[in-house]
Amino acid sequence: MTAGGWMYIGTQGICHGTYITIINAARKYLNLPNDKNLAGICFVSSGLGGMSCAQPKAMKIAGGIAVVAEVDYSRIKQKLKQHWIDRVSNNLVEVEELILEYKKSGRPLALAYYGNIVDLLEYLSLCQVPIELISDQTSCHVVYEGGYTPVDFDFTSSRRLMDEDNPRFRAAVNDSLKRHFQAIGRMINQGSHFWDYGNSFMYAVMKSGEKRITKNGQDDRDGYIWPSYVEDIMGPLCFDYGFGPFRWVCLSGEQADLDYTDELALNLINPEQSSMHNDNYEWIAHAKEYNLVVGTKARILYNDEEGRIKIALAFNKAVRDERVGPIMIGRDHHDVSGTDSPSRETANIYDGSRPTADMSVQCFGGNIARGMTLVVLSNGGGVGIGLASNGGNGIVLDGSRRIDKIIKSGLSWDVMGGVARRNWARNPQAMATAKKWNKKHETSGQITIPNLVNNDLIDKAVSDAGLVQ
Repeated sequence: MTAGGWMYIGTQGICHGTYITIINAARKYLNLPNDKNLAGICFVSSGLGGMSCAQPKAMKIAGGIAVVAEVDYSRIKQKLKQHWIDRVSNNLVEVEELILEYKKSGRPLALAYYGNIVDLLEYLSLCQVPIELISDQTSCHVVYEGGYTPVDFDFTSSRRLMDEDNPRFRAAVNDSLKRHFQAIGRMINQGSHFWDYGNSFMYAVMKSGEKRITKNGQDDRDGYIWPSYVEDIMGPLCFDYGFGPFRWVCLSGEQADLDYTDELALNLINPEQSSMHNDNYEWIAHAKEYNLVVGTKARILYNDEEGRIKIALAFNKAVRDERVGPIMIGRDHHDVSGTDSPSRETANIYDGSRPTADMSVQCFGGNIARGMTLVVLSNGGGVGIGLASNGGNGIVLDGSRRIDKIIKSGLSWDVMGGVARRNWARNPQAMATAKKWNKKHETSGQITIPNLVNNDLIDKAVSDAGLVQ
């Protein structure tokens, strides 16, 4: 998803996105005030791979406690060395004691549990350890190809079973997924809040034969009983307002240029404007100390259309004034309009277009027409080939006035196309965002606003006309 934009920024991008997701989940589910961090709140999940390792780091940055299960010790060893986690334990009693200790002190902790997530959840449920937030980032889009290690098997024996007796392995995966589902259910009954992190976990549970995870008790046509993180968190709290993963790379490779752009961006963000603006301000203010730069001198923050344009124009002026070298701006595909993916990015689009590729293709074509430096359309990023259509882009800021025009036109199209689609799906926040944009751009363009109707009045009119019995 990120490589499609030829803009490698390491795991900084997924760490920031995870931070935004977790802190907004706490606000939505736990009524966390906008000015509070996650001190004393515990988040339990699984996976310490290339993307999922962001979970403990992001939770620690947010001030809370993360306990992330991982069955492959080589990944734990690497993440300890890279400081994505603070410590590791394979002892469930010790894990419980650490959770309670850090809850009491309010200190942040990034803990890896060396073991299976099912064992961890079953233990926490049995002991009724207070866990506020739960998710999962095992690779359930390839659940029978090694992406999910069944409970009661260690990592090595699981891989051996997969190769030597695949039918038995598949049966073990199915049994484990059912136990996983049941353990989460018990935790929810004890006060926890769960969301699917877009890794096809709920789909995998359904395919295992556990139909209770579906709303209709049969299939996923009506969705699942638990929310997807885009459907419940990122969609209504970020994408509907146009907030998404805006990013930039200092092509000079100089730390001084990154420091300068950090300061420039910080001065253009008003933390009092909204909780998202405050999150961005705090992120950029402390970005250097998080030490997330890998390879390129890059930065990411979630921003809306207006904010992206404002920062990009300031960067281009800085290039023009020779204060920094050239800069490339872009985003990853996990954005408001760059991706069509019914199980993730378009999970809360209910106008009938959620499984189509219309928005990503229109975004792609419009970005080309507006003169962006790089525009890409790819297939399958994040969830698998055939399950998503992704568009990425990049604009090289060379300081020219021509680029100023491309920034204003291109970034507006890139963001507001997705807001328009979410508005047409009658998402209340997106409708409000579109109306605000229309008011500001009365002479330059307008987004069609849907006219809402009272379904009860329609039903009564049809009934009064004798068209239904």
